[in-house]
Amino acid sequence: MTPSLSPERPQTAVAKVFKHPIFWVPTLYLAMGIPYNVINSTASSMYKSLGVSDGQITVTLGFMAYAWSIKPLWAAFLDMYRTKKFFVIAMELLMPVLFVGVAMSLPFAGYFRISIALLWVAAFASSTQDICGDGIYLTSMNKKKQASLAGVQGMFWNLGKVLATGLLISHMEEVANGRGWSVQQMWSGVWIVVAITIALFAVYHLFLLPTGSIAHRPHSAKQVIGDFVGSAITCFHKRAFWGMIAFVFLYRIGEGLIMVEGKLFMQSSIESGGLGLTVGQVAKIDAVYGTIAAIAGGILGGLFLGRLGLRKALPILGLCLNIPHFTFVYLSHYGAAKHGLDYGTIATLVSIEKFGYGFGFIGNMVYMMQQFAPGRCTMTHYAFATALMNFVLAPTTMISGPLAEYLGFSTFFIVMMFASVPSVWAAYNAPFPLDGDDHKGSSEDEAKGVVITPDDPTRLSEAEQKVQRTAGRASVYAMLNVLAILILDAYFLGRLQGKVVGSGKFEFGLLLACAALKLFLTLRAFRIANQAIAESAACPGNAYHANARGAKIATWICGAVTIAIVAFGARMAF
Repeated sequence: MTPSLSPERPQTAVAKVFKHPIFWVPTLYLAMGIPYNVINSTASSMYKSLGVSDGQITVTLGFMAYAWSIKPLWAAFLDMYRTKKFFVIAMELLMPVLFVGVAMSLPFAGYFRISIALLWVAAFASSTQDICGDGIYLTSMNKKKQASLAGVQGMFWNLGKVLATGLLISHMEEVANGRGWSVQQMWSGVWIVVAITIALFAVYHLFLLPTGSIAHRPHSAKQVIGDFVGSAITCFHKRAFWGMIAFVFLYRIGEGLIMVEGKLFMQSSIESGGLGLTVGQVAKIDAVYGTIAAIAGGILGGLFLGRLGLRKALPILGLCLNIPHFTFVYLSHYGAAKHGLDYGTIATLVSIEKFGYGFGFIGNMVYMMQQFAPGRCTMTHYAFATALMNFVLAPTTMISGPLAEYLGFSTFFIVMMFASVPSVWAAYNAPFPLDGDDHKGSSEDEAKGVVITPDDPTRLSEAEQKVQRTAGRASVYAMLNVLAILILDAYFLGRLQGKVVGSGKFEFGLLLACAALKLFLTLRAFRIANQAIAESAACPGNAYHANARGAKIATWICGAVTIAIVAFGARMAF
């Protein structure tokens, strides 16, 4: 029996008016957009202006992005206690305390370690706020209202980026210049203003934010874990699984390299090959002009995709996502040659790149919605796909700083263009396993949003189900191998970054331990994949033989990457 929430007090007519979604959806998503962007973007500009190296910035903040990637792991636990509103307001009260702590840490010599520790906690608070904020949006309104306010939702989240990483920074820079503040004082002011703003949102939401319903209250952590694992495992039962994963991994690889390093390049001195812009100028380009261009690109990209269809539009969207990166090649070569470029030209070229990102990015999201996510656990599968997508962005962001420092900006952005080639290849070769297949389901299933795809066990023979399950197990071990590289190896290499040669023996030992773990996963993946291939002989032509072969290929690639990582780590450590 599903426990009911405590009944709310009867509302007056005026109270009902102010409970209308238009009074809380904009503020909720503005309050969600601000902390996400100050942690992932504003912090990078601050550390750059305080003299922290690009390598330290991208490695540290890139790894911090995992806080949003692993949201599905604890999302269901939040329904075990209190309400979604409770957690939103609790996080909106916690984050201001943490941001004030960041502001207070800046005058001290060890500010970097202190502020990073506080921002790590804030990152998990922000991701928890996102989980419950989205939950309120989805459970407090019917689908018609959700659709009608979707534009408002996205607009105010992006407005949070404009305010937090653009207008606030440029305004505080003007105030600091007028009052003779130091760089530390300016940034302390930025974090205090952000803290006060989020605290005010918490007070506002205390009165106007809906509670949010809970369709199913888990009774124990064991039940939560069982439900999550059961629905997550079915992701690996999809036909063309590894082809779809390759698309998710590769489509945004170029963007991961430019996402943070692009701003740091603009803020770097002309002598070092950068553009020599002030932090306020970079903030205005990235958060104001760039955001407007990305929104416009997203709208036009959606219209283009709707007119042409996903299969035909995706290769073109892949080109539009990556070709505009060339603007940074042009800018970096002029920066390296110490040519003067006026602010308007820089803003225009960066906005073109952001427009291409907005136009092409829509293909990624729609592909995951239409090809990867559909099934009995659509929401879980979509969350799984977006988490994997973000897992790739973190290591590419982390490596961008050290790579730019080693190669120089002009060469780095050329390398970035070559790294974008797999993205275009993935767009041209993305599988479409659900195209042309009929999706069966009862009227009750359709009312719940459940899609019965051709991978559903009810549409497979016993022999096909057996191969599907075995190939899925092999894919689980192969994916654990991939995640070990993206998370553990990326973290250990990040810890080696900047260490004096000979002082990284402990981190190198951790890399070797991770390699041993991956060897175990490799042996399991190969054994089970070979079992699935043998079982497929009983049902020739089944779609899951390819999943077993894909698991073996992915494992071979992981092995080659592991050897390269260990060799590179040894070079850094010794």
